[in-house]
Amino acid sequence: MFILFSVLLILSRFSTATTESNVKAMFVFGDSVVDGGNNDFLDTTAKCNYFPYGVDFPLGATGRCTNGRTPADLLGLFLGLPHLLPVFYDPQTRGSSILAGVNYASAAAGILDSTRQSQNIISLSHQIANFGETTLPDLKSQLNGSFALSSYLSQSIFFFFIGGGDYMASCTASSGVAVECDLQSLTELLIGNYTNYLTKAYDFGARKFVVFNLMRSGCDLYFKLKNNGSCVDSLNEGSTLFNNALSPALENLSEDLPGFSFVYINTSGIIDGMMDDPTTYGLKVTNGSCCFFQMPNGTRGSCVEGTEPCPDRSIYAYYDGLHLTEKLYMHLSTKAYSSELQTEAYPFNVEVLANLNISLMLTGAPSFHTRDH
Repeated sequence: MFILFSVLLILSRFSTATTESNVKAMFVFGDSVVDGGNNDFLDTTAKCNYFPYGVDFPLGATGRCTNGRTPADLLGLFLGLPHLLPVFYDPQTRGSSILAGVNYASAAAGILDSTRQSQNIISLSHQIANFGETTLPDLKSQLNGSFALSSYLSQSIFFFFIGGGDYMASCTASSGVAVECDLQSLTELLIGNYTNYLTKAYDFGARKFVVFNLMRSGCDLYFKLKNNGSCVDSLNEGSTLFNNALSPALENLSEDLPGFSFVYINTSGIIDGMMDDPTTYGLKVTNGSCCFFQMPNGTRGSCVEGTEPCPDRSIYAYYDGLHLTEKLYMHLSTKAYSSELQTEAYPFNVEVLANLNISLMLTGAPSFHTRDH
């Protein structure tokens, strides 16, 4: 069966070059890089729902932690989704509004339930539970049954961008200063949990997964400012360990779970390429933020509310002390969608994945409940 699926994958690469996307919907899980405003509805301080965030976004400050669109917004645009995805915690995100997908991402969230739970954010396990326990029954009722739902889910993209916050929470203090952490044990724990949550999404009916690896956050402006100009090496080392383990873990899932197909996006390599050669991409400022994030009595990673951002966002890599500008997210999303390099999108790009025809006879109709682990 796996050999047959592999043949279908190869054939799809030759048959989808001129085919329009067949994607029905996209469901987004992650942290502040792709939060579209869920945290606006939560009792948490981890929010980006104020100016100068959203200065280049048509709707203004919506909770997106950048000047404009996030990678999830941009990939949805490339996939031809009819509108921006509604966020799960908006009370209006029910009924027909969810048919093109839902965003479950929560700023400051991690793979582990323990990561920053004092901030009242939504961890990955709870994001997936929100999909399975609330969105899935709603979809089933609208699509008139399990078979139609199975077909719909097999033609939908499940987008994941998460994990960096777990290393930040474990390897830096709340002040941003580096602290000792066991990177090997932490990485094994994260990959084990991540694999379980991806399997749970599969059990709910997901078949097409887009998984972004981790950026090297140790040299983010916030951490350098808090550590006397030095990078937090443990964060960079942790992301390398995580990324090296994530791709084989996805390969294993594709072998163990019939119909499980994935694209692994090398976020770290793509963004590092821009940072290492900024002039090629029109970047002039890679060591300063577009918005003001240094407070009189210390520092914080987020923009200071009400301050004016830089006038030309296109020349800045960082929007605040931790997050990138839309320009870098556009480059990342473009590479994810259409790159022909397996060092950037493996084993193929999102456009190929989107047009992959996964037979329900091959994958089997999901039972819509989680398996025991």
